[in-house]
Amino acid sequence: MNFRLLKIVLSGFIISASVLSYTATAGLISSWKLNGNADDSSGNSHDGSSFGATYVSDTSGSGYATSASFDGNDYIALNQSFSGAGSLGELSASAWFKTTATGSWSSNWALLDFDRSEFFNMFVTGDGEIGFSTRSGSINDMYSSVDGLNDGNWHHVAVTYSALEGKNIYIDGNLDSTIAYQGALGTAATRFGMIGDGSEASSFNGARNNRYYDGFISDVKLWDNALTASQVKAEVPEPSMLALFALGIMGLGFRRLKQQS
Repeated sequence: MNFRLLKIVLSGFIISASVLSYTATAGLISSWKLNGNADDSSGNSHDGSSFGATYVSDTSGSGYATSASFDGNDYIALNQSFSGAGSLGELSASAWFKTTATGSWSSNWALLDFDRSEFFNMFVTGDGEIGFSTRSGSINDMYSSVDGLNDGNWHHVAVTYSALEGKNIYIDGNLDSTIAYQGALGTAATRFGMIGDGSEASSFNGARNNRYYDGFISDVKLWDNALTASQVKAEVPEPSMLALFALGIMGLGFRRLKQQS
């Protein structure tokens, strides 16, 4: 076997894997892939527990084999909380979702919720808009300019918040809307997180809003910093020129190895 060509092929694998699996890891504090369980893969032990939500073979753009299914009466309680007035200066959150649910603006909570009236909530409205609510002194409800995202297709949503980046909603990797920074988030309350319902929880699996999400969710992430537009774009995989180049190298190497064997 030509070991020089084998080295080229292996290098192509490495380049492709690094490009296609890129994710923003700096500041990542929680990562719930929902690929068969609600464990936190960030290493920070913010594991979730499912209360009714199941895991099904419905692959999102994240590429994971399964996603979490919510039938309008399920949720996942998260072992993570925020506490203290003005304690959350910046953040980013993202998720893949698929839903056909309709109704009022608050009838399909939530993709990720630490209490709209205490910290923040990322959700889908009954009209298929993305909602991003934050509390900094007063509550600010922000909505995407795009609606109809409750179309039964997978979509990626990301929200970012900081003094530098402002308050932003991204849909499928593209900036949809932005407003000015409202100040550091949080009240004196403690709030634990929820996926699939609104949180009123001052302890793990505590009080909820009972405004259940109906649909599928995958690959929920939370950062303690604000992602840039390019970092958000990279969260939505698409073939890059570098990846295609690496795959081309691999194909050429395989052909030459076959000819010389």
